[in-house]
Amino acid sequence: MKVLTIAVTEYLNAVRSKAFILGVVMMPVMMGGGLIAKLIAEESEDVRDRTVAIVDHTERLYENIASAAEERNADVFEVEDDGSSEQVAARFVVEAYVPAEGEQRSPEIVLSDRVRSDELFGFVVIGEDAFETKRSHDDGVSYFSDNPTYDDLPDWIERIVQDAVEKERFAKADLDPDLIDDLTRRVRFKEAGLFEVSEEGEEVGGEEDDDVKNFVVPSVAMFLLFMLLMMSAPQALNVVLEEKMQKISEVLVSAVTPFELMMGKIVGTVFVSMTLSVLYLGAVVISTHYFGIENLIPLGVYLWFLFFQVLALLIYTSIFAAIGAACSEMRDAQSLMTPAMMLVLIPMFFWMVVLESPNSPMSVAVSLFPPATPMLMLMRVAIPPGPPLWQLGLAIVLTCAFTAACVWAGGKVFRIGLLATGQAPTMRRMIGWIVSK
Repeated sequence: MKVLTIAVTEYLNAVRSKAFILGVVMMPVMMGGGLIAKLIAEESEDVRDRTVAIVDHTERLYENIASAAEERNADVFEVEDDGSSEQVAARFVVEAYVPAEGEQRSPEIVLSDRVRSDELFGFVVIGEDAFETKRSHDDGVSYFSDNPTYDDLPDWIERIVQDAVEKERFAKADLDPDLIDDLTRRVRFKEAGLFEVSEEGEEVGGEEDDDVKNFVVPSVAMFLLFMLLMMSAPQALNVVLEEKMQKISEVLVSAVTPFELMMGKIVGTVFVSMTLSVLYLGAVVISTHYFGIENLIPLGVYLWFLFFQVLALLIYTSIFAAIGAACSEMRDAQSLMTPAMMLVLIPMFFWMVVLESPNSPMSVAVSLFPPATPMLMLMRVAIPPGPPLWQLGLAIVLTCAFTAACVWAGGKVFRIGLLATGQAPTMRRMIGWIVSK
């Protein structure tokens, strides 16, 4: 009863704070920030002309590039419902390089100066042997610019030049380009799930894989759990340390045992985090239903999310609460936070390994390592078809045992450290408190 009273008090103090309200607001902002930025970027896309000069040593490719540019530029405008048009992409303006009379400098130097003065966006030099089938030192195409991160223009030029060169090579070899296209047409390839026989004896399955279901949902689930954990568990350290520094804890332990006090704070933290989960997962359910994609997230994923969230909170809140009780100053707590944070960050080091190969020996091993199990096993559960039942059962047993051990060890550190003052705590001293009788 005392534990519940402390937990309710901690919960009410937390949910009434400005930090909690700010956290409720900031989580969607952080998670949706990328989408919002993308939408803003699309509305304010840089559609200025990209002017490029062509130095065509073959004297046969410039016309192809110029013609392709005209066709492309006609499609960079979208017609709105009211009949007006809006430019949605930059135009590619090409010009043939013609050296000025008496010019002694190389085309590369002349055009580089024009790029620096913003007359050109870049320039292209096409080797004179571009049409030859045998490689030579002068058969390539080079693109020069001081905007190396803008790939649309060079990729487009490369594609146009390659198509034109291939067509002429085929024609020179007396090969029909259309026949070549038919013969080299790629076979349609799709990735799909397995078939199975239903209770009615019918074959079902073989549905095409969905990248959102296979990659996005597991990743978002893990990162959401990580963020909820980081928003809740470390706060236990601050609360316990603040109460100890203000001598409040001395008054509290006169009415309840240190273990009851710690458990009350842990349960209160679980309540706070679960409240956030209800808000965010509820928003996910409503959103997926609104867009008609609720089938992408099975009900089991929500249930496993809540289960692993509770285990993760019990593990890390007990650790952080114990650190707060062992310290007398924030400076001491910061030094002990490092090993605790390393445990929290383990899933961040391996999540890509698990996502790409969820059933590999490495993925199985790290997902069965209790400090990382809540997040990594949740990810494996969300990736179809999920882990084998024996691995899921073993993960539950190991994590529950580790959780109990963390709460027990945290209770011993909490009991001794809460009233210990004067000496800076060390990992060695805290381990001694744990093994002491």
